[in-house]
Amino acid sequence: MVPSRSRFRPYALASTRLFAAAALLTFALSNLAQPGRAQTALAQPALAQPAGAQPAAAQPAAARSWLVGVIVSSSAGSPLGAQQARAAEFAAAALARRGVYGAPFVVDVRDDGGEPRRAEAIARELIDQGALALVCCSAPAAGERVSRLAESAGVVLLGLDGAASVERRWTLSLRPDVRTQLTAIAVHVAEEGKSALALMTLDNAFGHDAAESFERALADAGREPVGTVRYSPAATVLTPEALWAATRAPGAVVVWGLARDTALALDGLRRRGWLGPAYVRPETVPAAVWGRLSSARESPSEPPDAGDVWWQVSSAVAPVSVLEALPPDHPNREAAETVSERLSVAGVRLDPAARASVAAVDDALVLLQRAFEEVAALALPPTLPLSSLRHAVLDALLSAPPQPLSAGTYDARSGDARFARWQGLVIVTVR
Repeated sequence: MVPSRSRFRPYALASTRLFAAAALLTFALSNLAQPGRAQTALAQPALAQPAGAQPAAAQPAAARSWLVGVIVSSSAGSPLGAQQARAAEFAAAALARRGVYGAPFVVDVRDDGGEPRRAEAIARELIDQGALALVCCSAPAAGERVSRLAESAGVVLLGLDGAASVERRWTLSLRPDVRTQLTAIAVHVAEEGKSALALMTLDNAFGHDAAESFERALADAGREPVGTVRYSPAATVLTPEALWAATRAPGAVVVWGLARDTALALDGLRRRGWLGPAYVRPETVPAAVWGRLSSARESPSEPPDAGDVWWQVSSAVAPVSVLEALPPDHPNREAAETVSERLSVAGVRLDPAARASVAAVDDALVLLQRAFEEVAALALPPTLPLSSLRHAVLDALLSAPPQPLSAGTYDARSGDARFARWQGLVIVTVR
């Protein structure tokens, strides 16, 4: 199990709030001093107005609604989007009871129907209506379009579909990318007293990206690679490639592929006598094998019978995916239990590998409510432009310490689209 950096702690010290308030007031005054800059009222939706109409006046602080837009594909034929929408509705109902220091915490859940252009149009409408942040999307194509819009509009986007393809300022990804997953693996290998790692992956764009992420992850963890072997996506036997990896005497072998070729690679490693640690993508672990996953540091059992290629295979997974395997003192356990109970009440029934993608919606709303509370505590003037308030939300996310929640541990950093960090992943092994 990869240790977490720290338990969540209160993250708004009085001095930080005073400093932030002064900075935001300075920023707001500078905005107001620029005659060409648009000023948008917070509480009133920026709907189309008749020609010549004056913008609505800013509302007093007590009238503010803290609006979040959630965009998922709930009617596109995939169960994931529908379950994400249901998770958002139940999480919103629970968090709305608390509100933001007495002000409404409003979550507007929208369906893009699996159409990226519709997701972009919905996001634009929500931004015009005064949304302080967006949570999106069920598919990468939609997420990319909405991310570009969020960057141009200056609105926080918490992405559900993976990290942005380039560095972004306003986009933060809740889903661990390949580098993050491989860093968790490399740290775990180091903790087990191993040194170098070998990589087996596909000989295509997927494998190219994996190889680059592998090099970066090992550098992050202070480990060294012994080499990378790539194989054809059409391969039916991978024993030669497995032999190459095994004979390099690595501390562990990482197989980063799709379901079919991962099973072939593991079979090749076993046939070539490799019984050492092997790590795979969680998406490739068969549903029937998830019940054998354990986070306990146990001594290896006896070698498996012929055909059990998953024996001693490990993966880096979200805490909520393996709730039963988490130790009682795990920093993410309380949040994982809360969300698991909420998903159960909502009737969400998904395989363990997909559970994290649904729980991430709940995490997103918790993170935003906390950020809104930090901004509200600054007691900013009610005339503050909406653009400045959105900056304050981003600053609240960036200034918060690591936050362990159900699907991971989140730590926002300026200029880095990765919000989920390796410390929030749990290394589990098939026993």
